[in-house]
Amino acid sequence: MADGTYSREGQAPDAARTEALYAGCNETQTHAEPARAAAVKRIESALAAARTDSLSEAAFRLAHARSALEGLKPEKLEPRRGLAGLFDSRKSRLRRFREAYRLTAASLADMTGDLSGRAGGGARRSGALDGVWAEVRDALVDLDAHLLAATRRLPGPGVADGAPAYPLETRKAALHASRAAALSALPLIRAAQNADARAAEALSHSGEGVALWRADWNEALGLSGKRPKKVRPDRERLLGPRDDLLARIDRALAELTASRSRRADVENRMAELGRPL
Repeated sequence: MADGTYSREGQAPDAARTEALYAGCNETQTHAEPARAAAVKRIESALAAARTDSLSEAAFRLAHARSALEGLKPEKLEPRRGLAGLFDSRKSRLRRFREAYRLTAASLADMTGDLSGRAGGGARRSGALDGVWAEVRDALVDLDAHLLAATRRLPGPGVADGAPAYPLETRKAALHASRAAALSALPLIRAAQNADARAAEALSHSGEGVALWRADWNEALGLSGKRPKKVRPDRERLLGPRDDLLARIDRALAELTASRSRRADVENRMAELGRPL
């Protein structure tokens, strides 16, 4: 590596490759332009991949689900006070509550499938970023080989004061700038992969919570297996699973908010890398 620090990335320029570049090294302002342009293009590809988003709409779906869940109030199964309660039988209250539950359960099941697909999109994005990371690393290795070749081609110390810089020396500065940007892009690509990791986990946790809630409520409302003739749902038994699911949704919403902030920071920093190039 040109400055001896590349060992942390696990690769260094191939000696034969460097020797071949040295043999063809020229003293022009276009030396190693394909390598420099490739590094810049790969940094741009990293930014494009980082901007791929599959989770933004998840917050809307979760907020809608939360509102629907809060509308399922077990106290609606209790007799109403006053005259209204005289014409409101236990059977009719249970029928209305079951219907409201069925509609909400169907909506949440659809949401779970949608969130699963979005989490899968996040996994595909992470895989794409893995490929981009490898491409940026390879571009970095190639730039290092060109820089080593250019360093060998340049004359040693002793250039007269006030003499114009060698064109190759000026070119090395441009290559170093691209190399620095590529090196800085590598940890940012990893940060882009990690930005959605906790949000995706929380979404999965919410989906599991939906399944648990439905199983508990189906049993509590007499909708699973052999249905009893008389059903008297326990208010606390209904509230526990519902509140657990609400807590899971709240956590997912918080993680999505944090994920958006992390993503924006990574994207801004990555965009800044390419501006001077």
